[in-house]
Amino acid sequence: MEVNKIAVIGAGLMGAGISYISRASGYDVIMTDLDDDAINRGLARLKGYVEAGVKRSKLSPEEGEKIVGQLVTTTNLTEAVSDVDLVIEAVFENMDVKKKLFKEMDGAAKPHTILASNTSSLSITELGKVTNRPDKVIGMHYFSPVPAMKLLEIIVGKETNDETIQTAMEVGEKQRKITVKAIDSPGFIVNRLRAQIGRAIYQIYEQGLASAEEIDTAMKEKFGVPMGSLELADFVGLDVSLGTGSTLEKELGECYKVPEILKKFVKEGRLGRKTGKGFYAYEDGQKRSIDEPKGADPDRLVTRIIMPYLREAMIEFETGIATKEDIDKAMKLGSNYKEGPFETINRLGLDMVREELKKLQQEYGHCYSLPKMLQ
Repeated sequence: MEVNKIAVIGAGLMGAGISYISRASGYDVIMTDLDDDAINRGLARLKGYVEAGVKRSKLSPEEGEKIVGQLVTTTNLTEAVSDVDLVIEAVFENMDVKKKLFKEMDGAAKPHTILASNTSSLSITELGKVTNRPDKVIGMHYFSPVPAMKLLEIIVGKETNDETIQTAMEVGEKQRKITVKAIDSPGFIVNRLRAQIGRAIYQIYEQGLASAEEIDTAMKEKFGVPMGSLELADFVGLDVSLGTGSTLEKELGECYKVPEILKKFVKEGRLGRKTGKGFYAYEDGQKRSIDEPKGADPDRLVTRIIMPYLREAMIEFETGIATKEDIDKAMKLGSNYKEGPFETINRLGLDMVREELKKLQQEYGHCYSLPKMLQ
């Protein structure tokens, strides 16, 4: 199906970014939110992206003016979705909010219109159930900041048809994104794998085996991540990490249980950079350590952290969520890792991964049991 007009629901950080890349790719775009203040904040963000594009010579001044000048905005949802080919919803990550919205959009949109959600972890299949077009409901999970991040996860619900999948992938490619496809499951590819890294790190910290600085330094120097995992958690917000983790725990069970230290910090208001304290303290934009080093061995730290992540990647592949190639591509593009999990497994060797997981299973139980690939 050919897409010419796109409605973006939500003018926040994600919605403004999606609106910008869609306009820059030549689509007619209508951006909507609840009130004029929200719209104006979204427009300010979008204009910032345009200015940055012009400054870096990615856009001419004339192209920038056209992107802003031809963007349509409204606070009327029905008006926004009534005459478009694709709707991309980018509102608050709450299933009840999204279900209500999808029901309203379904009633107002034309029969051919595809309804997409930018959700990072919620079920596309469940969203499809509240509409009369579950075959035209799909996930289009962009990563922040949208103009800079290359990855787009295309999430396929149980009823999503092939034409909808193909159309979403073509839109993503026109937006200059690299698309990967995943079957609808909690956390999809990237967030489900990130959660296993995070869970291991929080447990190590909780057990007093290493300081935040030791964990982050080990992951940067030995595993090649651009930003330490606890530093990143502070940057994103520990409340956001708790929200994603809680969704996975609810959907997938005890092996995805959120560590108590994360719940404790959120309860205390230690949310990271935005509150001045998380796993680090922040003052005048500067980060400083707040716990003493524990003398942890960086090589052992990294091994302990990445083993559940590698196990999860194998499970994602074995259960048909995504291909090895798409899983590797997603982690490199969505998390800026130097290599994907299957590339790491190939580098380390199956025997080494098997033995390390066996040790973890003996110490911590069945949540580290061997996937089929290692049995």
